Amino acid sequence: MDENEFRGLLKLGLGRAILYARDHDVSDFRESILDACLHCYAYDPQVEGTRGEYMLELLDLTADKEFYYDEVLKALPCSGDDYDAVQRFRIAARLAAQGNERAKRVMYESYNPGPRHGESIAIEFLEMDGVNGLLFSTEKLGALLMTTNQKVDLGCLQYVAKERLGEQEVRDALQRAGANNPRLEAYRLAVEASRKSSDARLAHSSEMMNATYEQLRTKLPEMGFPWITSWGERASEPDIERAAHGLAAARDPRERSAHLRIFVRRRFPLDVQLLLSLVGVEEERVGLAALKALSQITHPAVRQLAFRLVERRASWRGEAIELLARNFSPGDHATALRWFEVEKDPEVRHALGLGLIDLWERYLDDETEVAMLHALYERGPCSFCREKTVRRLIERGAVKEDLRLECSFDANYGIRELAKGSPPAAARG
Repeated sequence: MDENEFRGLLKLGLGRAILYARDHDVSDFRESILDACLHCYAYDPQVEGTRGEYMLELLDLTADKEFYYDEVLKALPCSGDDYDAVQRFRIAARLAAQGNERAKRVMYESYNPGPRHGESIAIEFLEMDGVNGLLFSTEKLGALLMTTNQKVDLGCLQYVAKERLGEQEVRDALQRAGANNPRLEAYRLAVEASRKSSDARLAHSSEMMNATYEQLRTKLPEMGFPWITSWGERASEPDIERAAHGLAAARDPRERSAHLRIFVRRRFPLDVQLLLSLVGVEEERVGLAALKALSQITHPAVRQLAFRLVERRASWRGEAIELLARNFSPGDHATALRWFEVEKDPEVRHALGLGLIDLWERYLDDETEVAMLHALYERGPCSFCREKTVRRLIERGAVKEDLRLECSFDANYGIRELAKGSPPAAARG
């Protein structure tokens, strides 16, 4: 295995990288290993988590793990407000839990929270030092709240703290400490205000879900896309018709994009040419929203569009297989799989992979499904999607011993659990 191949395995989080490090000297791959320690390569860390645990497991198999530990700790003070920082603090926290006093000290010295990921990192202090860790991190977050005009993401730390320590203990600790500490009090009050605002939004959302199109029309551009899609699923046929005419009349990109989201799971009732005319609009992701709406429609022009997107390597070509799923012809399984296998852009490949799953669910092709699932396993960038792929391979009895072993070292711990309960498939032939 060369370094490029090993680097690719690390970026995907496949267990094969750990198995290779177990059986081979990987000292020549130092640059790639360090890079994967310092940078989070999970496709969607919000769902998948970071790769901190996975990388520590790999480091334990190397001859110079202390070098990597040192480099991660040296990187902590200059970390930003991103998932790279979250992963670095996770690695440091695990080292601290193993008795590495330097790791703990550097964590406390380096924590300078940003508005997006400050709370995620704060959880490490909570889990490391309980109430004391909670008070330390919330004071830092309170100082941020008092000095920034940016929106600070709040809520996850309080949730985890209440789960770990108990709601009453957390409330009492913050109130006592906040009485003499304006930074802690600023954090406590901000979390309380955020909770009340969230409750109000949920109540308002519940009320608005039953509103008519005319009541919503002017508010749509301010609504979240998932909410709009949910409203569209529940809307009456007359309201869907009115919304379609509203889209036809819209000229502002934000208004168009919002209207299009109504039809992500509902069939657009007017002439398909209106949706086709919007596919090329990049602003406010109008083109992507138009393709989502077109994926609900069976029409020769939609099928032709799918091929045209791929041939021209259009920005939204990742939606091409979803378009085929509603406009299927014999031979499309092979075509769709080829599109996925030759695609190099991870984001596009992820979208195409979702389309593959949908296509085979709608039009099961027993002879090719296992080959498709193996392609998704090998090249899909998202470990959350890979978990679904492994589950389906298990259902098909297509997990042989080597794959089961590899899955037991995957970056996704859900895949590891699946592998534990999966008897290997019998060899054929």
